[in-house]
Amino acid sequence: MESIERKIMIVEDEGLIAADLRGRLEKAGYTVAPIADTSSEALRIIGEASPDLVLMDIRIRGDVDGIQTAEKVRQQFDVPVVYLTAYEDAVTLERASQTQAFGYIKKPIAAASLKGSIEMAIAKHRQERYLREQKEWFIASFAAVPHGVMVTDGAGRICYLNPAGQELTGWEIETALGQPYGKVLRFFHKSSGLRVEDLIPAAILQAQAMALPQDLILRDRDNRGYAVEGSIAPRWREGRIDGTVLVFKDVTCQRFEEEQATQDEKQNALVRMAEGVTRHLDLEIGAMVDESARLLDGLAFDSTLRDSAEALERAALDAFAVTCRLQTFARTPEIKADPVNLNEVLGRLEAAWKRLLPTFTLQVDRNPVPVQADAWQLTRALVSILLHASTSMQPATKVKLEVSEAEIEEMCDWIRIRVAYSTASEDETSLSHVFEPSWSADTEGLALAYRRIREMGGFMRAGLDDETVHFEIHLPRVRTVAVGAAIREQQNAAILLIEPNPEVRRVLHKHFEQHGYNLLEADSCGEALLLAHLYEGPVPLAIAHPEIGDWARSEVTSTLASIKPGIRVRLLAGYWEDAGLPGSQEFENTGRYLTKWDLLEWANRAIVSARATPAAIAG
Repeated sequence: MESIERKIMIVEDEGLIAADLRGRLEKAGYTVAPIADTSSEALRIIGEASPDLVLMDIRIRGDVDGIQTAEKVRQQFDVPVVYLTAYEDAVTLERASQTQAFGYIKKPIAAASLKGSIEMAIAKHRQERYLREQKEWFIASFAAVPHGVMVTDGAGRICYLNPAGQELTGWEIETALGQPYGKVLRFFHKSSGLRVEDLIPAAILQAQAMALPQDLILRDRDNRGYAVEGSIAPRWREGRIDGTVLVFKDVTCQRFEEEQATQDEKQNALVRMAEGVTRHLDLEIGAMVDESARLLDGLAFDSTLRDSAEALERAALDAFAVTCRLQTFARTPEIKADPVNLNEVLGRLEAAWKRLLPTFTLQVDRNPVPVQADAWQLTRALVSILLHASTSMQPATKVKLEVSEAEIEEMCDWIRIRVAYSTASEDETSLSHVFEPSWSADTEGLALAYRRIREMGGFMRAGLDDETVHFEIHLPRVRTVAVGAAIREQQNAAILLIEPNPEVRRVLHKHFEQHGYNLLEADSCGEALLLAHLYEGPVPLAIAHPEIGDWARSEVTSTLASIKPGIRVRLLAGYWEDAGLPGSQEFENTGRYLTKWDLLEWANRAIVSARATPAAIAG
């Protein structure tokens, strides 16, 4: 019989009772280990004899009683204990129950209950050991899983959370156990910012594993957000659903890379399209413009065909403007990346931007680390973002620009610049197209900004969280340069051009560059004021040809003079020599159309004047 192989140990300080028990156990077929009457002797014998069960008298000799000894047996040897007691008072029974004993036999011992109590205790201990080993295997297996794993009971309370899940949620296992799973696992829809409804009922009703919703954000205990994906499945026990198992993994870096790859593919396709369109249509549209102008010159003022000819000319000019914008977008920006101190760049940007938007706030890194970038092109990209924010944000709200380490763990060698503002006019769809040229000045700057950042080795993206738009620029750290490394200074004199037509800017950029000038290009007065404030070198001349509806048109001359003392401003309403508006500073009045050579001559004169009075244009 199986019972013959079992060894029982007796801990009893009454010799007659111990001897009686020994006889009964041997008669029942058990092997009996040496008897002990003190705690220390019992622990020694158990260690040597390895019994299958211990019959423990609660009252034994010495300072340590049977209950305390049973607790030590459980901790040190994992051997089941059955108490022998003549006492049934509540205090004693409560103490005994806390030691996880496997029963008790009341003295005097009835022969019929002895063997039954022993066999039940051994069977129960064997089952508990099996379940404990299964649990330990289960925990060890899930602990090695790189994804978060959470197990809940039927009421949605947490039974288990593996280390990866603890790291993602920010909850320690000790505090998470017993909590409603939704308190620890806080899921939100990325597009709407709304909390995800309870997933457990759906998983239980479906009675099989189901994927977590798409576009999911997990917010940890510190409210940091992670893009996650995974599944939830019912947990079965004895043919019935007894809870759920949730598996979730951080895919923030994966989503970031996918977004950038998609945006890059889109940009490359648009560039190829722009190059193809301009290559095939540039000459044809130019010929249409010339022919329509020639046709108008040949028609009498009262000709019935004049309206049609003027419509043809307007259509040709509009098409020509489109091809000009395509050429500007397709042209690869010139980037010279150097170690850049972001605090210096953004400090100047803060002073300039607060002149136009008092609610602007800046939060820089207290321990700045240089990044690899082109300081001036980075400034231009940030100006484009901030100008876009000023036209899209809700009134009287803040625009916040902050610098921090990248939130994505895999991008620990990158620094993040984040611009955030509240909006009611933008959504996920519009932001997915925000870096595409739309043939309007409002978004053209962002298309070029994206290309500038990518050309200097960085990343740029836009997103929406609960009516808050955020533009993010990621730039690589420079660890081999001292923290205080200064940015590359812009020392040469520059000419400021305000011109909404990108083709005119392109022509003048090339012309001035060929003659040794640095041309600062702006498509609006607001952008020009920012560039003038941010540019550290002298700006002796501004050629301003803003659109009629430009909000800063009437103030551009006086404001530029306050930013760059000594600057000469030529405010035009068309490239006609005597078309200067009140407040402009004329060089001469010849009454003819201007050419790029006239503008170059203005620049030469402004430089000569500036050299004569250098302190006046020091900026």
